[in-house]
Amino acid sequence: MKLTVVGCAPAYSTKPDHSSSSYLIEEAGTQILLDLGQGSFAQLWRYTSPAKVAAVVISHMHADHNVDLVPLRHWARYGHKGVGPAVFGPTDLRPRYAEFQMAYSEPSPFTDFFADLAGGALAEGEFAIGDLRIEARHVTHIPDSFAFRVSAAAGSGPGIVYSGDCGAPDDLLPLVKPGDALLCEAGFGIVRDAPGIHLTAGEAGGVAARTGAARLVLTHFHDRAGAAALIGGAAKEYSGAVDLAQPGMTLNIG
Repeated sequence: MKLTVVGCAPAYSTKPDHSSSSYLIEEAGTQILLDLGQGSFAQLWRYTSPAKVAAVVISHMHADHNVDLVPLRHWARYGHKGVGPAVFGPTDLRPRYAEFQMAYSEPSPFTDFFADLAGGALAEGEFAIGDLRIEARHVTHIPDSFAFRVSAAAGSGPGIVYSGDCGAPDDLLPLVKPGDALLCEAGFGIVRDAPGIHLTAGEAGGVAARTGAARLVLTHFHDRAGAAALIGGAAKEYSGAVDLAQPGMTLNIG
């Protein structure tokens, strides 16, 4: 299984080509995206065509994790004969985009954009997309926010756990299995300055240590966050390998 970081910035970045959250995961013949934040649709073409992506799985309703569903939908509708990836996300995602695009008529232009799994609405539990298995669990952030564990549908090897945006480290503990790679946000850098919405690098390191993760990749941190401070903060809690997500970074699992 292969992870490619398409975008890893938080709600904004001053760095050119640093789009917001989007992560490409490939296993055998299946490709999926976790999140599709601003700027990530254009960046995706560096690594694959969206025509090859089976599904986009959205962690929560904040725009920096999903707003590039708009260009994806336009590409699918007008540039790819109406065919695009399935989309799984929070319950309110489809009506939010139908309203955002002023799609008040029925059938909504977004009807065929969402997967036939309760209208594409995520719930806690497991489901398969091609060669991949996704386990979704609610996390503390805004209502209906999710973290995911992605693993090969065939076999019991290590997986990738993606925190989404998460304000309570204990929420991630049931997802991470020993040997997994943990892709975890560190939106608060090294100092928590508000309760219950993001994690620090140290808290991410604590999750990795408590679960036996094989490696930790910190993501979704601000431009102002210093690399040495972030890695050092995580290393105070976790003795394994710690990396900082960067656009184009790849990681092979298993």
